[in-house]
Amino acid sequence: VLPLLIQSVFTQSSNFVDQLLISSVGTEAIAAIGASNKLMTLYNGFLYGSCSGCAMFMAQYWGKKDYKSFQKIFGVLVTVTVAAGVFFSAIVILIPERLIHFFADDPLVVDLAVEYMRTVVLAYFLMSVIFPLEHMMRSMNKVKVTMIESIISVIVNCVISYILIYGKLGFPAMGVAGAAIGTVICRIVSLIILIVYIKVSGNVIFRDARNIFVYNLTFVKAFFKKALPLIANEMLWQLGTTIYFIIYGRAGTDALAAMSIMQTLQQLSKIFSGSFCGASAIIVGNEIGKGDVGRVNRFCKKFHAAAMVVGIVSGLAVLAVRPLMLYIYSIEGTEVGNYVSQCMLVLSLYILLNVNNSINVEGIFRSGGDTSYVTLMD
Repeated sequence: VLPLLIQSVFTQSSNFVDQLLISSVGTEAIAAIGASNKLMTLYNGFLYGSCSGCAMFMAQYWGKKDYKSFQKIFGVLVTVTVAAGVFFSAIVILIPERLIHFFADDPLVVDLAVEYMRTVVLAYFLMSVIFPLEHMMRSMNKVKVTMIESIISVIVNCVISYILIYGKLGFPAMGVAGAAIGTVICRIVSLIILIVYIKVSGNVIFRDARNIFVYNLTFVKAFFKKALPLIANEMLWQLGTTIYFIIYGRAGTDALAAMSIMQTLQQLSKIFSGSFCGASAIIVGNEIGKGDVGRVNRFCKKFHAAAMVVGIVSGLAVLAVRPLMLYIYSIEGTEVGNYVSQCMLVLSLYILLNVNNSINVEGIFRSGGDTSYVTLMD
């Protein structure tokens, strides 16, 4: 849990710092990046569904030491995610204005969002390789590697974003474009770190890398049988939250800016729960691969108990930092501040329920292959 927790802290803190930096540029800039990131959220949903679907297999194969099967399912995963990366990147390049008009009518918000999207598009493709590599490492219990990768890349992102947004060290002040460049450089650093580790460590999966892209119909069928429900699950869920943003956009720039802030705060509130969910998926998946049903059940019970504690602590933490968030974002007494203050009350209750759901949905059920049920439930 601990390496995943540290990774989550740095990853989510990066989004938080980026938003704080851009908040001084203006409400329109916050709204623009929030709207732009909704397509990124849909894309992340696809990647997360694909990788989660394969991670259950990879964790089990790793537990059984069946490395050839591990390679084949990983090869299918990378092929699918890279194809998706090309598709989503093409959409961003070709029709950014049409996409943003779903969320905002304010001309300034639209212009800033298009500028951001056209700059950040390279990150879309990089993520199609980074996500599979990170989930591969997690399935192998190499969570410290992804933790170190996140720490370094996030620090780089924060420093570069600060320099380029405000125009420090002789650079011009670039605003939202500076934030986008910081995100792209962050992804490049992540990919370099993962590739260097694979090369230096002599990773068993890459010793005969030719086998990775030797496709086997059995593994392709297995991927689509288990991953498609998860992809549908994630995409439909993210589509639902995207429709919320379309509604917020019609309510005005203040509402859209407030919900952009809330999206970041919601992600921050899930740091602890996400770490426990990720750990449960790895541990339960490995134990299923080893065939020890008794240990599987014991771990599931412990993770359920942990979820209750984590939910209560997270909910209380949201209430405790509520005044601080309004101060940090400099939105006290504003319409945006009123929206955020009210929504954080709701968030404190939401997170308590969400942790208990997520430990099953993202951890235990998926590790056991119950993907169709989860999709139907959502």
